[in-house]
Amino acid sequence: MKKSMLGVLLACLSICIFLGSGCDGRPGRRTETVPKTAVTLLHYFTDSLSGGIAELAQTFNSRHPRYELKAISLDHEAFKSSIYDTLRSGNPPDLYSYWAGARTASIIDQLDPIDDLWREGEFDKLFSPAVAQAASDYDGHKYLVPMTQHYIGFFYNKGVFSQYKLKPPETWNDLLNACTRLRAAGVVPIALGAQDKWPAQFWFDLLLLRTAPFEFRQGLMNGSERFDDAKVIAVFARWKTLIDRGCFNRAPHPNDLSWDAGANEMVFRGEAAMTLMGTWTIGYFENAKHAWKAGTDYDFFPFPVVNPAIPRVSIGPIDGLVMPKRASNPEGAKAALLLMAQEDAQKAFSRGSGALAPNVRVEDGFYSDIQRRVRDEIARSQRFAFSFDLAAPPAVATLGLDAFAEFLAFPDSYRQIVHDLADRSAESFKSLSPSR
Repeated sequence: MKKSMLGVLLACLSICIFLGSGCDGRPGRRTETVPKTAVTLLHYFTDSLSGGIAELAQTFNSRHPRYELKAISLDHEAFKSSIYDTLRSGNPPDLYSYWAGARTASIIDQLDPIDDLWREGEFDKLFSPAVAQAASDYDGHKYLVPMTQHYIGFFYNKGVFSQYKLKPPETWNDLLNACTRLRAAGVVPIALGAQDKWPAQFWFDLLLLRTAPFEFRQGLMNGSERFDDAKVIAVFARWKTLIDRGCFNRAPHPNDLSWDAGANEMVFRGEAAMTLMGTWTIGYFENAKHAWKAGTDYDFFPFPVVNPAIPRVSIGPIDGLVMPKRASNPEGAKAALLLMAQEDAQKAFSRGSGALAPNVRVEDGFYSDIQRRVRDEIARSQRFAFSFDLAAPPAVATLGLDAFAEFLAFPDSYRQIVHDLADRSAESFKSLSPSR
């Protein structure tokens, strides 16, 4: 690192001498501003998920003397296909945001490893072994710098819970009883906005992880277990029980409702009591438009226990930054990765997004009370898992999301939907290369 910093300093001095820009600071000498070199970042932090990205870019641009981060946003769903298009085009950006897990693994042959940066920046001192192993390690190399760690749980309107004398459900029966009381009062118990499909996966994930061993779920994700297993069928049957009891919104139908302007707003207005969503909801409810305070206006609780014999597992995504092999400015990209792994940059992103910062040097006092409680809930869990569409290969993830949407539309047909998913996913796993 000292050698590289010396190189930066010498380069800056050379520019000063070449331009005759008065680097000695003596009066009467003309001072030139040396333009920064752009580092392009294509990312998916848009609309209701945009919290933190502007703060992150501002932190980098105010700190780095040579490079300027140019953040280019794409809609969350459009990004999923665009990353493949830009990689195929041979003219990718210098950096991508991407989801750790199966999504990163699916493009690993088109990414540059960052082992040298990891060593020079002493990243092993910045990220825990568990986070590094889950998010950064692929095929024996480091590829991804973790930027956020989110958690999936219930977020609820405290006023509604107070009005109907409800406590956060701790067990499955508690949840059913809360649904019954709320529905009788004319309140939608649980707002589900699955218009983009991915929000529905959290129900499948957590019902499965509360009723079946973690290892079985891992088998589903890698193809060694089938989706028509009795444990999966039981998940859909239990999910159907919630639909039959009127626990979800019926109009608009979940498949026609967005997670943010739809489901979250229902909770905000008191039309619904709660929603199962990620910690980006913290940033949503606490933005200038809503100005809710955690612990006063809203709060969270973990998914209730279904089978007490099953160890607790937390789920959520880890967002990170990766560098394509054909980046036009690899040195600038590495400079950006180095700075954005640091405490200040990770704090800036956490502040706007509601996520936990993966950097272990972010002190406890930085977090809000609700973030500390989320972090403690993750620590109490025996394992942390990626959500379905980030744990399964992309093609299988698409099949799963389609099946969840079909189930919400036709819950009585869940057995046929599950069998179709099992057959199609088995074919998809067969088509994957051995390295995947």
